[in-house]
Amino acid sequence: MASSTRPPHEQSATSAVTELLQTSRAQTSHPARRPAKPSGSSTAPPTPGSPSAATTQAQFQSRYALAEQTALEATADRQRLKREQALAELARPYSRRDLEQQIPRRYKLGDIYAPHDLSGTEMGKWRKMRRKPRVGSHGSDVLDSLGVDPREHYKNFSMMGEYVSEMGRIKHRSETGLRPVNQRRMAKAIRRAIGTGLMPSTYRHPELLRDDLAARGPRRA
Repeated sequence: MASSTRPPHEQSATSAVTELLQTSRAQTSHPARRPAKPSGSSTAPPTPGSPSAATTQAQFQSRYALAEQTALEATADRQRLKREQALAELARPYSRRDLEQQIPRRYKLGDIYAPHDLSGTEMGKWRKMRRKPRVGSHGSDVLDSLGVDPREHYKNFSMMGEYVSEMGRIKHRSETGLRPVNQRRMAKAIRRAIGTGLMPSTYRHPELLRDDLAARGPRRA
């Protein structure tokens, strides 16, 4: 728990400022009214050139200098403490939890996840996602290497199925790795195959699904 006791330098600064304010108020306040019949033993107020006025002014200046010096020391202490905390934070080694919070995971609409999926072990798997390198407009992709025009092979549903998702959507160029021109040609060939009824539009081709099931092995009872 934090304690309400102030440090010594803050207490001295507060007391010095308080005395300074009281002295300034006493000097700027109006003088007290004189009695109707002043006695002969009353003393006159000190004139500006008298020794008592000079002593009061010197005390005021010393207190002001003390308050200013105390405030500067308190500010320097706070700044030094902040610098020490910043250096300690930089020198502190990163823990596993600090690094786990920096691991990104891109969620899509409709994804279901559990709290266990937010752990470092599970989120580290998303770092190893296999994605084909993106090809620029002046580079070459797999279709350029093979010299294949996808518009002429729209009947080959096995080739078209490589560029279609599980729900029949055409994959983005960041996933296919095709040039913009070949990506448009592949999309045109896929739409042509769907329009002619050679490919389903909402799922993968049944023959491709059959091959996948056969590769997985017999189904357990």
